[in-house]
Amino acid sequence: MHRSSAPEGGSTLRFGLLGPVEVRRNGRPIPLGSPKQRALLTALLLEPNRVVSIDRLVMAVWDEEPPRSAVANVRTYINRLRGTLGEGERLAARPPGYVLTVHAGELDVNEFAGALRQGRQALSAGRPETALRHLTAALTRWRGAPAEDVPRSAALGPRLDALAEQRCLALEAQAEARLMLGEHADAVPELRETVAAHPTRERLWGSLMLALYRTGDSAAALSAYGQARTFLAEELGVEPGPELAELHRSMLNRDPALRAVSPLAARDPSHPVPPPRTGQQTGPKPAPVAASGGLASLLGRDPELNQLVAAITAGHPRPVAVHGAAGVGKSALALHAVRTAAPDFPGGVFHVDLRPFPRPGAYETLARLLGLLGLTDGEIAADLDDAVLQLANATAGRRVLVLLDNVTDEGQVRPLVGACPGCRFVITSRTVLAALDDVDHLPLAPLTDDAAYALVVRLCGRDRVDPEQVRRVARLCDNLPLALRIAGKRLAVRREWTLAAFADMLAGEEHRLDLLTCGDLSVRSALDLDYQVLRQCGGKANGSALGLFHRLGERGMAGCGSATAAGLLGCDRRTAWAALGRLADLRLMTSIAPDQYRMNDLTRLYAMEVARAAGKPADGNSAAFA
Repeated sequence: MHRSSAPEGGSTLRFGLLGPVEVRRNGRPIPLGSPKQRALLTALLLEPNRVVSIDRLVMAVWDEEPPRSAVANVRTYINRLRGTLGEGERLAARPPGYVLTVHAGELDVNEFAGALRQGRQALSAGRPETALRHLTAALTRWRGAPAEDVPRSAALGPRLDALAEQRCLALEAQAEARLMLGEHADAVPELRETVAAHPTRERLWGSLMLALYRTGDSAAALSAYGQARTFLAEELGVEPGPELAELHRSMLNRDPALRAVSPLAARDPSHPVPPPRTGQQTGPKPAPVAASGGLASLLGRDPELNQLVAAITAGHPRPVAVHGAAGVGKSALALHAVRTAAPDFPGGVFHVDLRPFPRPGAYETLARLLGLLGLTDGEIAADLDDAVLQLANATAGRRVLVLLDNVTDEGQVRPLVGACPGCRFVITSRTVLAALDDVDHLPLAPLTDDAAYALVVRLCGRDRVDPEQVRRVARLCDNLPLALRIAGKRLAVRREWTLAAFADMLAGEEHRLDLLTCGDLSVRSALDLDYQVLRQCGGKANGSALGLFHRLGERGMAGCGSATAAGLLGCDRRTAWAALGRLADLRLMTSIAPDQYRMNDLTRLYAMEVARAAGKPADGNSAAFA
């Protein structure tokens, strides 16, 4: 394990969940006691530096009906862990439960997540060498299955499954980086081993096929497809997805596009490359846009897709802004529309995702785009105005399409929009970016009942359709594409679950958000982005909105008007209106009638979690919840 950043001369602690649960003090393992005590530690480490309620700790420790002494037993385990850790302040009681303090560099899960995030960012920016370095570092953190020595309770199982899914994502990204670097022959043995360990991962099968094909062994590549198809049919009862099937067809047709990119062309832009020959194109080639989660995620979106593509390809140069609540499918729709419109933009198609950056400003947005256009870090101007001029020069005389994804406010994109006559911008955001001038706005709502039904059926398989239970699952997912995708993917993998059983599990409110997590897809994480924006913003309106969100969560209330909000906050009606309006701006609530606002059920459950974690609120000021 890696050393923490504890002060020199002090005791260092290292926590590990990526394998058997372990704690090391100064490099030496500490005995952690019984399986139930390790399960409790696991529950605390899955939410470091956050209050975990006693009720949730009980559910983590006892999968069956907990004994009457469960709460007392939890307190006993807590006291033993305090003695084991040897630092009393590490594990503190904080209503309604306990919080385990974990510092930077002490938890392998956090280090893995950080390295994985850096690797995927580098990969999406076309820097495979950097990506491979970070992804390899991420995977070295793993010592086995996550918390493999802890009994899987209904509360812990989905969270640990999500960690295992993250490992698979890292393996897939690592394979992609190696193929981009031309390491096809070296990648084949490792990919065969990885595919054997994770035979349901179609992206890994695709990477193996491509590596084999590019080494000249097309027969083995086609054979690998046959193996993948047989396994998926026998184990899951499904055919390979459209991406794998299309790769197979391309190989049968000897598609020239499958030829390997030269290792020189795949090098990071910070490495020197020879100057182009006379007449050679010097501008960057159109950048490939990342996949949007498959065509299944766009079921029921034909009207919006047609409208968005028409707006992108129209003669006027106005930007197009897609806005909607968390999980409604804005990025998937925008990515597919951009891919569809790409032939109209021979100057290049570029995707700038602002979500991985901590509150980026206009300069960070611009620097990321200039990097995609081929400028190195040292070439990008340090001044915003100069960087805008660089963008105008880099796109002069070209028709360029840019997707600015997950924008949080107008300031992040205003200097870019209108600076380049040849650029067409597509923007996705949770809020309506009303302060931008001359923009076509496209709102996105949850799916209709019929479309939500079709999406669940497509993902989990028609052979398992129970119409009543499919519609029940869709209702419990609030018809949100993100939640529906997660539900469908979980059902596709867990063939032993019937639709009725899964719907019954979702109906239990205490587990619903845990069940709606699959790898890097998480309803809770999507909602948390909006909540964190609210927490980090100052001002009276944001403070009142934060206070109201907590009050509603404490009471499990889904909706209210200004009179009720004023009573909850102990303030006047104008302040209450402002708080409701701010929650509506962030899509944490929706206006359903004059002076009536409502959360969907998933947001209500998230608000209840947040309120429990925050403990007893004091007043409507943001400082009370910081």
